[in-house]
Amino acid sequence: MRKALAFSSFLVVAALGAPTAFAAQFPFGLWRVADGTAIIRVTPCRGGVCGAVAAAPKPGPGEKSAIGRKILLNLRRSGNVWKGPIFNLDNGKVYDGEISQGADADHLHVQGCLPGGGLCGGETWKRAR
Repeated sequence: MRKALAFSSFLVVAALGAPTAFAAQFPFGLWRVADGTAIIRVTPCRGGVCGAVAAAPKPGPGEKSAIGRKILLNLRRSGNVWKGPIFNLDNGKVYDGEISQGADADHLHVQGCLPGGGLCGGETWKRAR
């Protein structure tokens, strides 16, 4: 009986500890952008967070591949969000950005604003499996 109770206690502790360990990994990993056309690999870098295109559609004739292009440029943690420059591949501009956990650890909210404040836009990425 004691062995069964000890094993059950271990399972409870392991189950409760898992979200905490997983949360420590957030926002790192692979994320599918909102329209599903690309996957971004988010990694630690220079004390912050960086992200680069890990998978994208094949480029058209004369176009460069987006794979490997950096889009999250050393974002820094500020409370529950990571803030810093975000590069927009569509228009080649850099925005004041932030990322934060969405509804759960499988959703990442990404927002970019015009430098100096003003117009903002955002979308939610889903964790790629």
